[in-house]
Amino acid sequence: EEPIHHEEEALIFAKNHGYPIIIKAAAGGGGRGMRIVRRPEELAAALASARAEAQAAFGDPTIYLEKFVERAKHIEIQVLGDKHGHVIYLGERECSIQRRNQKVIEEAPSPLLDEKTRKRMGEQAVALAKAVGYDSAGTVEFVAGQDKSFFFLEMNTRLQVEHPVTELVTGIDLVEQMIRVAAGEKLSLKQSDVKLNGWAVESRIYAEDPQRGFLPATGTLRHLRTPRENAHVRIDSGVREGGEIGIHYDPMLAKLIVWDSARSAALRRLRAALDAFQVVGVTTNIDFLAAVAAHPAAEQAGDPHYRPPAPGRVLRGLLDHPRSVRNQRRPPRQGFVRHDRSQVNDAPIPSAFHQRHKSAAHQKRAGEVGPQHPIPFLRRKFGHRFSNVNPGVVHQDIEAADALPDALRQSADLG
Repeated sequence: EEPIHHEEEALIFAKNHGYPIIIKAAAGGGGRGMRIVRRPEELAAALASARAEAQAAFGDPTIYLEKFVERAKHIEIQVLGDKHGHVIYLGERECSIQRRNQKVIEEAPSPLLDEKTRKRMGEQAVALAKAVGYDSAGTVEFVAGQDKSFFFLEMNTRLQVEHPVTELVTGIDLVEQMIRVAAGEKLSLKQSDVKLNGWAVESRIYAEDPQRGFLPATGTLRHLRTPRENAHVRIDSGVREGGEIGIHYDPMLAKLIVWDSARSAALRRLRAALDAFQVVGVTTNIDFLAAVAAHPAAEQAGDPHYRPPAPGRVLRGLLDHPRSVRNQRRPPRQGFVRHDRSQVNDAPIPSAFHQRHKSAAHQKRAGEVGPQHPIPFLRRKFGHRFSNVNPGVVHQDIEAADALPDALRQSADLG
C-alpha cells in the first residue's frame, strides 16, 4: 500500500477493507510504530502515536495500513537463488510464538500448513525473488489466517536467526549454499530435491530478566554448561564461560535447536535440553522458555479449534509458572533441573546432522581440497568455525568475520 498521510485516507482504507486494521512504520519493524485499530473513533489517536514512535525509533514518521488478521500465524518461506536465474524454496518456518513482536520460538514445518498451501506460498515466494533478480538465501514473510489465507509482509534479504530449523528438516547447509552462489556457482539443487524430514524447533537464549519486564541483563558468565550436542540437539553460540555480557550488544547468548521425527517429540526434547542448561552470573530467559514450551497454546498450535487465553493472561501465567519463578528461589543454579531422559525416544537422524558429525579423517580430507569446498577451506585457512550463528548478535564472531574476503563476508551477512 501507499503511505498514509491524512486521516481521511485511513478512513477510506478501513471502509474498503473493514476493521480491524493495523498501522505500521514504513522504515522499521520489531513492533515499533505498530498500532491495531478496531473502531473508527480510535483511528486519529493511533495514527498520531504510531507516527511519533516511528519518528523516534527510525527517524521517519511514514506509516502505512494493512488489514489485521485475527489469530494470525507468522509464516516465512526460505528461498535460495543463484546468479543464473534459478530460485527454489526450502519449505516454511513458523515464528508465531512472539513477545512484543519479537520471535521467541521458531519451528519448521508449520503446524498450520498443508502441502497445497505450502506449495502456493512457496511458488509466490519464488516468483517474488525472481521478479527482483534475487540471488543467495532470503526469506519471504507472510501473515496467515486460520483459514490458510495468507498475505505478504516483507522480504528479508539475508540469513535469518532461525535458519537452522530449515537446515535440520531439509539437510541443506544454507551458509554453504550462500558461499557457493556468491562464487558464481549454479544451484546444485532442484525443487524436487527438497524434502522435509521430521520437525525442528529453535529457542533463543537471552540474557534478560522475565520477572523485570524482560530487561536485558549484564554480568560475567561465571559458570556455563550447555546441553550435550548430539544427533538431536544443536547449540549455536558465541559466548563462553568467563565472558562478559555487556550493554553494547544484543543480549542473545545462544540458540538452542532440537530435531525429532514429530512435533510433540521435538517439544519434549526442547524442554529437556532447556533443563540441561546451567548459567550462573547472568539472568536468562531459560526457565521462561521452558514454561512457554510446556504451555497448551504451544502444544496445541496445530489445532484450529483451540482458543488460547488473551495474550496478557498467557504472559502472566507464564511469568507465574514454577519454572519461570525458580530463579528467585535458586539463584546459584539458574535454568538447571534434572530431567527424565526416558521421555525422549530415539529417531532417525536427518542428513544435516551427519554433515556436522563427520569423522576427523573425513574433515581433514575435505579441508585439503581447497576453495572448491568453501566451508572446510575457510575453516582451515581463516580459523573460523562456520557455526551458522547470526554474527550480528554474537560479538565473538566479529574478529573472525573481519578475516574473510569482502565478497564472502557480504554474502554470508557477516559484515
